[in-house]
Amino acid sequence: MNADRSLLARRVSRHTVAEVILRQGPVSRADLAKITGLSKQTMSEVVAELEAAGWVRAAGVSRGAIGRTAVTYEVASDAAYSLGIDLGGTRIVAALADLAGSVVAEREEETDQRGGLHVLRQVRQIAVALAASAGIASERMRSVVLGMPGVINPATGTITLVPNISGLTDINVAGTLGDLFGFAVAIENDINLAMLGEAWQGRAQGIENAAFLSLGTGVGLGLIVNGKLVRGSTGAGGEISYLPIGPDISSPEALRAGAFELEVASVGIVRRYKGAGGSGADTVRDIFARLEAGDAVAAKVIDDTARTLALAITALNSFVDPEIVVMGGKIGIRDELIERVRRAIPSVFARTVNIVPSTLGNRAGLIGAVSSAVNRLHNELFGVTDLPGELSLPGTVARAAE
Repeated sequence: MNADRSLLARRVSRHTVAEVILRQGPVSRADLAKITGLSKQTMSEVVAELEAAGWVRAAGVSRGAIGRTAVTYEVASDAAYSLGIDLGGTRIVAALADLAGSVVAEREEETDQRGGLHVLRQVRQIAVALAASAGIASERMRSVVLGMPGVINPATGTITLVPNISGLTDINVAGTLGDLFGFAVAIENDINLAMLGEAWQGRAQGIENAAFLSLGTGVGLGLIVNGKLVRGSTGAGGEISYLPIGPDISSPEALRAGAFELEVASVGIVRRYKGAGGSGADTVRDIFARLEAGDAVAAKVIDDTARTLALAITALNSFVDPEIVVMGGKIGIRDELIERVRRAIPSVFARTVNIVPSTLGNRAGLIGAVSSAVNRLHNELFGVTDLPGELSLPGTVARAAE
C-alpha cells in the first residue's frame, strides 16, 4: 500500500511539474518549487526524470538579483508530434504540431470521392507527407485526432449520420486508422472540435461554459459545460438540428434531417426565399447579396431565419446557460445574420445573451483537432489516470510553418 501511494505521489508530482513547464516555461527548478509547492529534492528528481526521458530540456540560464544563476527548463518541443485532421466531404485539411502545441506543417487535399477505405488511406498518406515536409520521422507522431461530420458513439466507436462521405458507416473507422498508424487514433465530431478550437485559440478562451453554433449546409452545436466537452451518452449531444422548431416538426423529412435544420440551413433558406416570391438568387450568398441591394423578400427571409435561431439559442440558454455563444459556419458567421439574431433575442428571452462571430472561421475544426491531439499526448505522457481532470493546454498560437 505504501509503495502504491509513493508511486501515485510521484506521478502527481510529474503531472504538476509538466503542466507548469508547459504553460510557463522556461522556468528554473527553484521557481518550479515555489509554484508547485514541491520540495527542492522532489523537484530535482522529477525534472531529472523528465529530462532523462527526453520530454524537457535545459533552455538556458537565468540570473538572479544578487548574481546567482539557475538553469531554466522548457518542453522539448521536437520530442514528439501530434496530428489534427479535419475531414470533410470535399476537402481534407491536416496540421502537424510539436509537443508544445505549435503547428509546424499543414496540408490540404481534395477528399477522395471513392470514400470509405480510400479516404482513410488518404489520411495516412497525408500524415506521411506532412512528416516528410517537416523533416521528422513519422514514428515521432504519437497522437492523431480525426474530426469528421456525423455522430461518433464514445462507447462503441460506431459512426452514423455521415453526410457527403460514402462508405464510412460501413467500416470500423477508428480500428482501420489504428491499423494504418500503428496506434489508437481518436475520432471526434467536427463541430465538437470547432468548439475546442474556439476554446483554445478563439473567442471562448478561458470560458468554462460556451457554445459553438455552426450554420451552413447543415446546422451543428458544440458545447463546453464546466470546462468539459459535452458528447452525451451516445455521442449525439449537440445534435441541434433535431430541435422541434419549424412549421412541420413531424414530417418524414423533419424526422430524418431535423426540423430545425430544414428551416435554418442553406437549402431551407433558399426554399423559403423562392417560396415567398423572391427571384435572382439560387444560393444563400445570392440572398445576402439581394439583402444588401435592398430586396424586401431577402430581408424578410433573413429576419425570419434570425428569429428561428433566436428561439434555438433561447432553448440552449434555458438548459445550459453558456457564457458565450460563438456563431460559425459559412452562414452563421455573417455579421448581417448575427446582428439580426441579437436584435431578435430580447423578444423571446428575458436575459442577455452574448452572441459573437467565430474568429477562426473555417479553421476552427482543424485547430480543435490539433488541440485535442496535443492534449491527448500531454495526458499520455504526463497525466495521472487515477485522478479526475486533464492537463490544460498551453496558450500557444497555432500557425502553419512558413
